[in-house]
Amino acid sequence: MLEFIQKQLVWAVAMPLSIAIVCMVIAWRPWQRDGRETVRGWWGGPLAVGLGYLVGHVTINQWPAWPPAQATDNLFFIAVATIIVGLTEAIRLPAPVRWALRALLCLGVSWFMISNGYKSGHRGGVVAAWTVGQAVGIVLIWTLTERLAQRRPGPSIPLALSLLIAVASVFFLVGSSARLAQLAGVLGAALGGVSLVAMSVQRVSVARGMLAVMVPLYSALILYSWQYDKPLGTPIILAAAPLTLWLAEWRESATAAIGRILLVGVPALIALSLLLWFQLDQAAGESLY
Repeated sequence: MLEFIQKQLVWAVAMPLSIAIVCMVIAWRPWQRDGRETVRGWWGGPLAVGLGYLVGHVTINQWPAWPPAQATDNLFFIAVATIIVGLTEAIRLPAPVRWALRALLCLGVSWFMISNGYKSGHRGGVVAAWTVGQAVGIVLIWTLTERLAQRRPGPSIPLALSLLIAVASVFFLVGSSARLAQLAGVLGAALGGVSLVAMSVQRVSVARGMLAVMVPLYSALILYSWQYDKPLGTPIILAAAPLTLWLAEWRESATAAIGRILLVGVPALIALSLLLWFQLDQAAGESLY
């Protein structure tokens, strides 16, 4: 048991964290102060979070089959796609091309994660509506979070999102599966590495690039957890939690960064509390029979 825990800490936490730090340091070179930070390091975020996640994913879930045999295999290929899109966006493509890539990626994430659950039990129109609706939601969360990251450089955004995913990992552990919780922990560890480097790069937002990987992967984890029995609203609350980062923008102050970190955890804790109440209520009902 101790050997298993040590392996998890090394491969599922320390390795993604270290990979993210190395990628971000190479991309942004925080020891230099030559004024070129704004044009050289955008590729670091998607590569840091994406590679960190892939290494942890393979350790926990092994190499995925192709075509994917289960939903967790989909997560690996989604991560690869997000890295490609993130690196492409770092080239500063024209806006129409960038939006088209985002739309295709988010549609793919939505389709991959819900197709197994809806193909057999619903008509094609229902599947299409769910696919498009969820893709629109992912694009919206991605875009709004990116806008905030542009406004607020420094470590507060990636740190807040890392803590959000830590709470989400507990949510998945309680309501879904231990494996899903581990995969969320891998993603959170990679974001933690970005946060550490962001402390040394204060003039630009290093979080922008990482959102191309973090938001679609985070959304895919939530969509995967949806197949388990839980209150309908809890995954929605968890998915929308990054938007609460904007609530700290009502007033600029020295405590705004702390406010963002605290605010983003509120909806996640609400979702976790509702899930625990739901499960306790179910257990109490079963004990009556």
